[in-house]
Order: sequence, then C-alpha cells, then structure tokens
Amino acid sequence: MSTPPAGSQDGMVFYPTTLKWGRETYSRHPEPTSWCCHGHVPGLDPATYRRAVSVHEAGHTVIALHVGMHVKDVKIVERTRDLGCGPRLELEGTMSPGDYELAHSAVVKQLAAGERAEQRWLRDYGLWTQDRGWAAEMGALHDRDAAIPRLRMFTGSDDLATVLGAYVHFGDQAEEVLGQHWPAVLAVAGALDEEGELTGDQAATLAGLLNPPPA
Repeated sequence: MSTPPAGSQDGMVFYPTTLKWGRETYSRHPEPTSWCCHGHVPGLDPATYRRAVSVHEAGHTVIALHVGMHVKDVKIVERTRDLGCGPRLELEGTMSPGDYELAHSAVVKQLAAGERAEQRWLRDYGLWTQDRGWAAEMGALHDRDAAIPRLRMFTGSDDLATVLGAYVHFGDQAEEVLGQHWPAVLAVAGALDEEGELTGDQAATLAGLLNPPPA
C-alpha cells in the first residue's frame, strides 16, 4: 500500500518504506503500490539491468576521479538471490577507492553519484518510472548508509530529516557534475558492461580524467 509523506526538510518530502527483510527506512520516491522486493520492481531485461548497474558504478567512478579520489578498480559481479519471492539475477557493482583525505562534502557527492547516474540514465532512455526510481534508491541504500556518519558530522545534527535532506542536497550537486561529465559516464559504463571489470587507470582514460594517486 502506498503511504503518505512521513516528513519533510526544506520542502523535500520523504516517504516511509519497509524492505523485504524488515528494514524500515525513507525514500524520495513513494514505494510501489504492489511489490515483493526492490530487486524485482524494475522489471528490466537482463541486458538493460546490467547496463543500469554499469551506469551506477560509472557514476561513482567518474565523480571519484573528479573530486580527487584514487580509483583502484570498478567491477560487476553476477549472482542469483532469492529474498522469498523467487530467484532473480542480482548484479553487485563495486568501485574500490584508494586511501583518501577529502572533505565530507566531496565523499558524500561521490557516494550519491551512483544512484543519481542510474536515475538519469533511466530518464534519458525512456525507462523512467517512479517505481524504478524508488528501486534505484533502495538499491543504493548502502551508499547512503556510508554517507550518514559524514552527514551527521557535516550538519552537526542527528535529526534524520536534516541528514536525509543534506544527502539529497549533495545528490543534486553530484547530478550537476554528472551532467558535465555525462559522455565520460557513458564511456566508462559501456566498457564496464562489456568487460565486467576495469582498473582505475582504464576508467580514468575512458573518462578523460586523471586517476589521482592515493593519499
């Protein structure tokens, strides 16, 4: 059942949602009216799903290079997973950074970039729906979770609406930077889709950016 807005911050509305394994959280998109798990919601064919995940990881990678974060490698791993509503192909993408010393704002933008890149790609290719936007956001919860401690320090607040509002703000900034480097994102995504794994230097060459040395 869809739910009403649970709270807002600076005009941004967050909707409550409960995931298959019982986690209660909030999202910028209302949860689908009928769904079994966030993995089944998009309903994309395997090739399109793989490209979406590739774009997600390319977004992380390009913004990492942009903010001065060393990239060791980026990869996609396939597995089959069943959360109780039937087995499905699951693609797990990872972008491995080297050691870095960066401002909280830079790191949070990098963490938010994957979700925002995937959502832009869905819009650009006529695949966008609110349900797919929600699924992309829920699929990136680990990125948001990693950002929350930094957002608490950045905002000086433990208030969830404040922290989530800050994450949306930095996500908007990440989306602006992605727009400036969108051809680079697509180039990295295309190669990652085909190869399954790229070194940081390979990704940087495709993006036309330098791979900074680790801190």
